[in-house]
Amino acid sequence: AAAENLNFKCFICEGDLVEPSVTMEEMLDKIDVLPVSLQILPRLQQLLQNDDVSLDVIATTTRVDTSLVTRLIHVANSAYYSLAHGGVCSSVEQALMRIGLNKAYSVVGYVASKPVYDTDLPLYMMTGEVMWENSVRMAYCMEKLATQLFVESSAYEYPDPTMAYTAGLVWPVGKTVISQYYKTQGLEQLDNLELPLTQAKEKQALGFTHLDITIALMEKWRFPDKMVTAIKYKDKPLISTGDRPLSCLLSLVIDAVHLFPVTDLDIEDIDLYEMVEQFNPNEDILAQTGIPKEDFVEVILSSIQFIKTGHIVGQIK
Repeated sequence: AAAENLNFKCFICEGDLVEPSVTMEEMLDKIDVLPVSLQILPRLQQLLQNDDVSLDVIATTTRVDTSLVTRLIHVANSAYYSLAHGGVCSSVEQALMRIGLNKAYSVVGYVASKPVYDTDLPLYMMTGEVMWENSVRMAYCMEKLATQLFVESSAYEYPDPTMAYTAGLVWPVGKTVISQYYKTQGLEQLDNLELPLTQAKEKQALGFTHLDITIALMEKWRFPDKMVTAIKYKDKPLISTGDRPLSCLLSLVIDAVHLFPVTDLDIEDIDLYEMVEQFNPNEDILAQTGIPKEDFVEVILSSIQFIKTGHIVGQIK
């Protein structure tokens, strides 16, 4: 209102009034997209890696989100699990025992990511549904392929599959932050840019990228350093200062999921061998993972099946 009264002129120098550029810190203060259920993933991962932790402690951690509790119990009562166990599951403890702890972790990520990504992102010319599907597929592929990594060095510490899963799930969350801020607060710097946004365009207009935002959020919520570094170097994995094979794996999974989107084709009509021919990754990056191209693409195909049918991980859809 004051700017309008001054005809958008500075009363001292009579120059045009210019809206100051928003900083990444200001954006994160106003837009916090991580729901409670997604924030508990680092804590839940630590608990699952500790053999001495009781089921009660793990159950208490998952009780922080009502919708999450409801979904866990719903999954545990699905036909897939109830046929094997019989009876109705009515508590988190029963649900965790019935589903299995590691699979429950995937369910937590699956459910928690839905409200984060289920909003259209016009700046990136992407629907919320596609954003969510891609993120879930990347998480699924990272979890499966992390167990297939092969590194010749005996000193290499293989990543935990749940940590790899989380990296695939959360890396694009910065796009959601920028999109929500633009929608609620406005960003003149982005108004006249050609869409979709890229990291180069973000950097030029804002001074930071959606990946910078993701890294800041991960550090804020104390996600494992190994995972944060893998995300940080996903675009240049061969120079990663951390777990290079994990960074390479994330880079390959992101590219492959975008290369092979979910289509209206029946899963039986998708030709695995044709996909292998179409997939031409950087050979040096693929070599860092030690995973044959055919095995890699097979997991990508199964991620499409997961989205289309939900059968692979126990009907969690």
